[in-house]
Amino acid sequence: MIAAFGELTFFVALAALALPAVVLGLTGRNLKYYGLFATVAMLGITLAGSLKQLALLGAFLVGETVLMKLHLWFITTHGNKNAWERRAAVVLALLPLILVKVTGLFHFPSLGFIGVSYLTFRAVQVIVEISDKLIKSQSVLDHLYFVAFFPTVSSGPIDRSRRFLQDAERRFKPGEYLAILGRGLWLIVLGAFYKFALATLFAGWLRDLPDSRWGTVRYMYYYGFNLFFDFAGYSLMAVGASYLFGIRTPQNFRLPFLSESIKDFWNRWHITLSFWLRDYVYTRLLMAFMRRKVFKDKVRASHVALLVNMTLMGIWHGSEWFYIVYGVYHGVLLVLNDIYERKSGFYKKHHKKLWYRLLGIAATFHLAMFGFLLFSGHFAH
Repeated sequence: MIAAFGELTFFVALAALALPAVVLGLTGRNLKYYGLFATVAMLGITLAGSLKQLALLGAFLVGETVLMKLHLWFITTHGNKNAWERRAAVVLALLPLILVKVTGLFHFPSLGFIGVSYLTFRAVQVIVEISDKLIKSQSVLDHLYFVAFFPTVSSGPIDRSRRFLQDAERRFKPGEYLAILGRGLWLIVLGAFYKFALATLFAGWLRDLPDSRWGTVRYMYYYGFNLFFDFAGYSLMAVGASYLFGIRTPQNFRLPFLSESIKDFWNRWHITLSFWLRDYVYTRLLMAFMRRKVFKDKVRASHVALLVNMTLMGIWHGSEWFYIVYGVYHGVLLVLNDIYERKSGFYKKHHKKLWYRLLGIAATFHLAMFGFLLFSGHFAH
């Protein structure tokens, strides 16, 4: 297998496949079908060394596409009043990810394949929006292109199908595409600097740290910065590569270490995952709680929904206990943050002042870094 945005071979293949896209874009042609061809070609190149991965990915795409068409037919024919059918469709869409997590937890032979967590969330989003009648038609090729779009297969960002296909259908004017091309190339260069220079620098500092409290503190900050620059660098390159094919994939990070609260942090860190969970887990769980009157007031329902949402986020990262603890940690922080902002007169009086905002940035930074220490599994070794 070839690591996406991690090996010279990948970048050579990307350049070769992007060149025709650039020519098409600069001459005002639509890029959708060439982008689909490039996706198939790049997946074949990157997975050529693992027939098992290729077979699992192929089976996933076929299964999710068949499910999408069946669900679309059912909703179109019978409407969306059957809650059991809607739930069954979501569970079936999630089934590949569930199987991967279960086999990992019990040490069965792995059923995992490249990008399974990200691809599954894209497929689930389509199923949910078909249920909501926001998606009324979707061709097989459009679905495959959206779910398997190669720049974002491995680690996101997690796009939304309607936004993605709107870009895919566009025929950009040459001047428009030139601006998109320039932006894409800049993001690739910036992402490469993040990943191969800054992330590598912090990774080097992580080696040979003393086994002491001070060593653990240093590990926490070095790991946090390494994680950010590695993941943000990958995301920037993925977004930049998407731009070359006329797909303006949303950004995944927005200066997260300048967040003024933990709520603000999750509006800036891994944005596409955070917003996906907000829209398809938290909001719907809260609505279900309120509709069934599980809790007496909306605030308590919101807090429980936050805890469930962030715990699921932890499980999504992996079945190891430290990922779950990481999710619970952030869920508790978000609940405490909400209680504080609702109840504190001190917050209401001072939160717009510069000194308070700077204090909030400092506090959030250290809380986030401790979260990364939990996420790293450092305490498991």
